[in-house]
Parts: sequence; C-alpha cells; structure tokens
Amino acid sequence: MDKRYLITEIRETRDNEFIFGCSERIVASSEIQRLLSYMRNQGFVIQKIDVRSLPTDHHGNSMVGYKIINERNKDEE
Repeated sequence: MDKRYLITEIRETRDNEFIFGCSERIVASSEIQRLLSYMRNQGFVIQKIDVRSLPTDHHGNSMVGYKIINERNKDEE
C-alpha cells in the first residue's frame, strides 16, 4: 500500500482536515461546505462576496469569493 494515502486508506479524515480533488469544482463540493462549517464552529464569520464584485475566469464563468472574519479580532477591522 502507498503510504501517501494514509488519511483515506488507514483512517478517516479528522474534523480539521480537508481534501480536495485537483479537477473537482471546489465550490460545489461537499468538502468545501464541511470546511466552511468547521470555520464557523471555530468562531469565524464567512460571508459570500456578491458575484457582481468578482471577475470571471478565462471561460467567462463567474468566480466565487468569500470574506472571512475572525470574530475574536473583529475590533481590529
């Protein structure tokens, strides 16, 4: 067995581990939703950036963006 795949072959991913496929559309994956939920549970506020403010990719598709605010450091913003 290839030891590079320890996380998926030997044990499940931990709550603070997130794995994304190179070719998958990350914003549509369940793993990004798990990541965002984890961050919210850690005290971060995650706001989606309005699509009208974002550029498009080289295919003309809208980009997706998030603003992440650390609630513990909110007074510093």
